[in-house]
Amino acid sequence: MLQDVINDLPDIGGKNVTIALSGGLDSTTLVYTLAYKYGADKVKALAFDFGQRHKIELDMAQKTADFLGIDFKIIKLDYLRDIAMETSALIEGSDLKPKTAEENAGDPQVNTYVPWRNAQFAFITAAFAETNNCEHIFQGTNQVDEYGYFDTSSQFRDALNNVFILNRQNPVELVTPFVELYKDDELNMARELSKIYGFDILTNTWSCYNGDNGSGKECGKCNTCSEKITGYIQADYSVEVIQRKFDISTEDLTDMILEIGD
Repeated sequence: MLQDVINDLPDIGGKNVTIALSGGLDSTTLVYTLAYKYGADKVKALAFDFGQRHKIELDMAQKTADFLGIDFKIIKLDYLRDIAMETSALIEGSDLKPKTAEENAGDPQVNTYVPWRNAQFAFITAAFAETNNCEHIFQGTNQVDEYGYFDTSSQFRDALNNVFILNRQNPVELVTPFVELYKDDELNMARELSKIYGFDILTNTWSCYNGDNGSGKECGKCNTCSEKITGYIQADYSVEVIQRKFDISTEDLTDMILEIGD
């Protein structure tokens, strides 16, 4: 899987690449892949502080950038917090809470959606790329996200690229290598990359939308945690590994394993 993704990455012709690095599973696995393919000196990463409930993800992004030795900046987008406070459970201080997978079932858009967030990230990343000798920008969007976030689909990527190509002097291309992959695919790639780097790259990741409750574990209950745990199970990670990462009881985890097995 890792080699297939690497083989499909574009030739950058000696230029740099820029990635939106959130600190979650998707973008962290992708940034290690890019550093392995192109060299850490060619990779530049941006993270976005938009008032998210799970601000710990920014700490994880910083740790990953420090480990790889890549250029890294955190861009503050306070206006997104102000816009989405009343409508998105992803915003710190919102009265809304991230729903579980069961609560989100059937909804065309999950309640952690932030209006046009990924488009804004892409345009800011493109602006940064234009001034930093980059022709390709990357996001870690994947197949699992598309059901609840319209702005993670391949169609959305293609629409943005139709805009980026209009730039007469500095066109860029948005590349989403994981857009047809699932969480277990990424976790299998993370396992391979961990062997290459001699370090468990998943140690410095955080995806749980409920943030850190002090346990150091992701909640195991929100929609994002459910998706990740399902991926861990499908990728044959052990119960011990899963319970070190997530606050989930052995009974609940066993039920999930049996349900997925069926």
